[in-house]
Amino acid sequence: MISEILQKTLDIKEYIVDVKRKIHKHPELGMEEYETTAFVKSELSTMGIEMIPLEKNVGVLGIIKGEKSGGEIVTALRADMDALPIQETADVPDKSVVPGVMHACGHDCHTAMLMGAAKVLVSLKGHFSGTVKLLFQPAEENLGGAKYMIEQGVLENPKVDHILGLHGHPSYDVGEIALRGGPAMASSDFFTVKITGKSAHGAYPHRIGCDPILAASNSVMAIQSIITRQIDAIDSVVISVCEIHGGTAKNIIPEAVEFSGSVRCQSAETRNSIEKRILDVVQNIASTYKCKAELDYHYGVPPLANSPRVTEIVRGSAEKVVGSDRVKHIDIPAMGSEDFSRYLEIVPEGVFARLGIRKPNESDPVYHNGNFVFPEEALPYGAALFVQFVLDMNQ
Repeated sequence: MISEILQKTLDIKEYIVDVKRKIHKHPELGMEEYETTAFVKSELSTMGIEMIPLEKNVGVLGIIKGEKSGGEIVTALRADMDALPIQETADVPDKSVVPGVMHACGHDCHTAMLMGAAKVLVSLKGHFSGTVKLLFQPAEENLGGAKYMIEQGVLENPKVDHILGLHGHPSYDVGEIALRGGPAMASSDFFTVKITGKSAHGAYPHRIGCDPILAASNSVMAIQSIITRQIDAIDSVVISVCEIHGGTAKNIIPEAVEFSGSVRCQSAETRNSIEKRILDVVQNIASTYKCKAELDYHYGVPPLANSPRVTEIVRGSAEKVVGSDRVKHIDIPAMGSEDFSRYLEIVPEGVFARLGIRKPNESDPVYHNGNFVFPEEALPYGAALFVQFVLDMNQ
């Protein structure tokens, strides 16, 4: 038996799909979502939804006020809007018309689901009290959009009590919703190491004795010992060196070499120790080869931890939408990152949920890939979860 709220989102599936296709066809990169922002504003205006102006022409804050008597609970619903610098290769009717840019992570679908939820919530204002804030966020992929929205004051005046976000996930079937209370995703920080030695002829390395390539190569290997020998094996940490640059010719030892990478941690305590650990390793390795090492370390987003209490409320909402047998438990935290964690730093009573996008007898969708396809059949389920959560929280 289909739930009442799911039926309402199924009834407007054509609208949700149309929104998704318009956004998918015209993707925009982070902090450049001008057309997407204008489109969202136009649609919300047509629905009669109040909007609070933001300083830049990216991102939207919509306000829906419930008309039912009751508490003044403020619930925020968040969707991201940005695309990726990837050429779309999938054969779909709404294929990107922007060369080298596509929605390869489903943010167009997240936005469409929140638009659908907004449409239903407007029709149900008499069924809930308090205030709903619709956060259409730019620039999730570069992990800066949530910070921008927070700086714009979207969590204040009135102050948000609870927040829900969701993301499509290929580990679960269409029509399934997956949740995990507590630690759910990792932090994301970035670093660049510069090793400086002396430039010289490749035939005579012994004359200088300070080869930055040799020092950098050993530094990259030694950094992994931080995880294997300095951190508890049950504390999840990933350090990945993903770039290395140095040299201009096959017979010249370069003056300097740079390598860069990312750090992912589940524990805030461990996260705060990594910068010094990397610095100690690279400086000691560099000095062994009579080189110098400099570390530029950038802190990105913190670990994402869902509220156990609100997770159970969302679980109840999900069970109403899809049935208890289709609500799954996420066993272990993911090492990926999401800037939704910035909202949870300020509003800890929040949850980031997973929406199934896997279809039987088809290959699993692969994020950040030119052939990524988010099944449109999943859209009503995400919209329904947003709506049901509001009704459950704002009694």
